[in-house]
Amino acid sequence: MKEGIHPKYQHVVIKDISSDFQMVTRSTKSAKETTTVDGETYPVIVVEVSSASHPYYTGKQILVDSAGRIDRFKSRYSELVGAKRRTREEPKVEEEAPKVLSKTKQKKLAKEQAAAGVKVAPAAPVAEAAEAAE
Repeated sequence: MKEGIHPKYQHVVIKDISSDFQMVTRSTKSAKETTTVDGETYPVIVVEVSSASHPYYTGKQILVDSAGRIDRFKSRYSELVGAKRRTREEPKVEEEAPKVLSKTKQKKLAKEQAAAGVKVAPAAPVAEAAEAAE
């Protein structure tokens, strides 16, 4: 390895402030604060959550002050909470006239219906259907 380009890898103490747990491990992170463990002096890295205090590892749920945040949110948006969200009124759609089929499609449909055994009155010619729609 080249000299002078790698960070210093040293023993440090990781201290969990929420459970007063500490452990000695190695890290490249440095710290100004030091502590003595088993007669040795180590830099101290302070963390808020570790395996000693995390609910996943402990099986206990620690109540965090989330109630205050939820109450502030509800008070700020109280007029919107539980209220129905306003949306634009959808324009009323008038019933459309049945779509006029081309003669080719009419013949194809008639063949399919004849094969299925369905009797249907002959369709109105395209011009008459267009006039009826108006």
